[in-house]
Amino acid sequence: MGTADNELFRHIWKIQSEMERLVRDFFTSKNPLLMTTESLWRPPTDVYETDTDIVVKMEIAGVKQEDISIRLTGDVLTVRGRREGVSPGGRRTFRQMEINNGAFERVILITEVVDRNRIKASYKDGFLEIVIPKVQAVQSKPIEIEVRE
Repeated sequence: MGTADNELFRHIWKIQSEMERLVRDFFTSKNPLLMTTESLWRPPTDVYETDTDIVVKMEIAGVKQEDISIRLTGDVLTVRGRREGVSPGGRRTFRQMEINNGAFERVILITEVVDRNRIKASYKDGFLEIVIPKVQAVQSKPIEIEVRE
């Protein structure tokens, strides 16, 4: 993959991030024209589809289960939460700081017709997994035409 491809992916990621923020602000603000300025971190998230489900897998190690909120409103899945920083106490000087703390939010557009009553979420080993069952399309069946005289 060349430098041009990397630059293209960077632009796509930036556009996706901005669209996610706009969707979040639209659905969470009483006045969608007023955008929030709160700094949120974005946990790494995979979204994939199987024959029967849409699966969202999010890396949120260190977040307590009771600090996670999952909501499907219309076609928008919103996962919110908070990770508190672990403070070892005493004086310290950071040489490297990469672990995000505080509030996080991910907004994912679900375009399939799903069974809202069977959505399941589990949290294990720092990964939140949300399984959203798709509504199975009714199989078409040929109808024979009866010959009438």
